[in-house]
Amino acid sequence: MNTKKRIIFLLITTLFFFSCKSTKVQIEEPVVPQKQVQQDLTLLFGGDIMAHTVNYAITDYAKIWKDITPLLQSSDLAFANIEAPIDTTKKHSSYPNFNMTYNYVNASITAGFNVFSLCNNHTNDQGLTGIQETAKTTKALQTAAKNQNKDIYFSGIKNSPKENFSYNLIEKNGWKVLFLPITELLNRPDFSAYINFSKPTVEQRQKIIELCKELKTKTKCDLFIFSLHTAEPEYTRKVTDAQEEYYMNLLNAGVDIVWANHAHIIKDRKFIFDTKNQRHKMIMYANGNTISGQRTAPDFKSKNPIGERDNTGDGLLYQVIFSKEEKEGKTSITIKKATPHFITTYINTANEYVIKLLNKDFVDYLYDVPRTNWAEYIKRRIKINNRETKDLIVWQ
Repeated sequence: MNTKKRIIFLLITTLFFFSCKSTKVQIEEPVVPQKQVQQDLTLLFGGDIMAHTVNYAITDYAKIWKDITPLLQSSDLAFANIEAPIDTTKKHSSYPNFNMTYNYVNASITAGFNVFSLCNNHTNDQGLTGIQETAKTTKALQTAAKNQNKDIYFSGIKNSPKENFSYNLIEKNGWKVLFLPITELLNRPDFSAYINFSKPTVEQRQKIIELCKELKTKTKCDLFIFSLHTAEPEYTRKVTDAQEEYYMNLLNAGVDIVWANHAHIIKDRKFIFDTKNQRHKMIMYANGNTISGQRTAPDFKSKNPIGERDNTGDGLLYQVIFSKEEKEGKTSITIKKATPHFITTYINTANEYVIKLLNKDFVDYLYDVPRTNWAEYIKRRIKINNRETKDLIVWQ
């Protein structure tokens, strides 16, 4: 065999040997950066939905909500407190023993509210039957909404005194939102076991804090919203040291939003930005009345109308956009945008009580109508709400 043939033979033999031998080749996968997933959730928080006799004297309940309907419907979840039983076996009634009608509540749902607290100092105004009928009515409202492909949520009352506090676990836009409402006040002591009621004592508040820790762990929610009908004086903007301590302890227990009410006037808001854990939280001390008939005679003469009844005519709709971001196995929950929308209960020329946004457009409209006394009054109310309430920011 010549040299050329020998070289060819060796090459073929070598190739055959390696092709028959089993070898394990390790291929390294290219490193692909983990995709960041961000989701937003738009929440809106109102205050107390009330119904005095004057509120029922309107031709169409939809007129009450017309001007704020676009704002409500631009939110994924819109929260309000229904300050009355909803017993359809009885006629509507006003202070001191309230009772609301199906149609009155349904109008707020049609407008865009979809998450409601049922527990407050007026929950048992109609006794046990009022609580039981409220449960039936809310189920009927949920069924009617479901038939229109809408989900609405109620909590705050119980079917039996042996049940635990009622709450909602809402799934929306890839978020899990826990909503727990509690009242620390009842105008009458009977049947409190059928209500999410907790006395405003140090011991009872500590039990609520422990409950919040338990629910946070159990539900694994993205956002925990705690609604509190507070044991505090009405018609004052003051926040006591005891309240402030309780609210902060709730946030430390896993609550993300404390939404308090009862004062019937607007109070401050506080944002707590935890930069280390990338978690933003907030407190709303009171959003006032979303609708009521408490201000029947606005004080047009005063240059600074801050009387008790004048303040009850205004409310706050607070729209907050939360952002959830998954990055490198960690989840951050931050506030992307927060916008306060001040509103007022306006008595139109037909003596109907309707909600209007407190802004320049409304003032210009009143001058054009013309209702100069109302225009001047609303201008003063805008200044008062901007002066007397504020957004506070705390960095941690």
